[in-house]
Amino acid sequence: MFVKICGIANREDAIAVARLAPDALGFIFWPDSPRGVTADQVAAWTPLLPSSIHKVGVFVSPTPAEVTRTVHRAGLDVVQLHQVSSVDAFRVAGCAIWEVIHADRFDWTRIGRARVDAYVADTYSKEAPGGTGKVGNWEAIRTVAHRQKIPVIMAGGLNRDNIREAIRAVQPWGVDVSSGVEVSPGRKDLRAVEELIRSCRNQ
Repeated sequence: MFVKICGIANREDAIAVARLAPDALGFIFWPDSPRGVTADQVAAWTPLLPSSIHKVGVFVSPTPAEVTRTVHRAGLDVVQLHQVSSVDAFRVAGCAIWEVIHADRFDWTRIGRARVDAYVADTYSKEAPGGTGKVGNWEAIRTVAHRQKIPVIMAGGLNRDNIREAIRAVQPWGVDVSSGVEVSPGRKDLRAVEELIRSCRNQ
């Protein structure tokens, strides 16, 4: 099970969470987020992290130029895109592309046309594009995960208490957790992170 811990917002958490060996760490390049970071901040942290861990940049309605600059400055391996009309223009960044979708609103006409490396199935919210802690429609996520070939990473309201049930119900390729392993926005609960990763690995 692929595990991404998102919303890494400080150097201490970046190093400490990396020691717990998730598959990916997520950094949010959106100034309106309480977990928002800058390319300069992340550029100072990524050299301290194992090369085996994917460094994922999370963007909301960005331009291709903005993403490309941030990828090169911060040392990212993956870009995760919220609220973009087409991912094709972002291939210039030169790394893997994950697109955020809302499974219960999934456009099935995209099948066979999407040029993404993974979907991140998050919960729809009017308040924020992600990190709300709201649980999504697991049945809809399962349908998307099993009716098309692109890997689906499940997100939305996941935590150490419901992660096993979520994985059993949906059987996604991976999981993405942010607010569910925090003591406060932007501060990780390392015990919760450790327990969640262990639960994912022991399925």
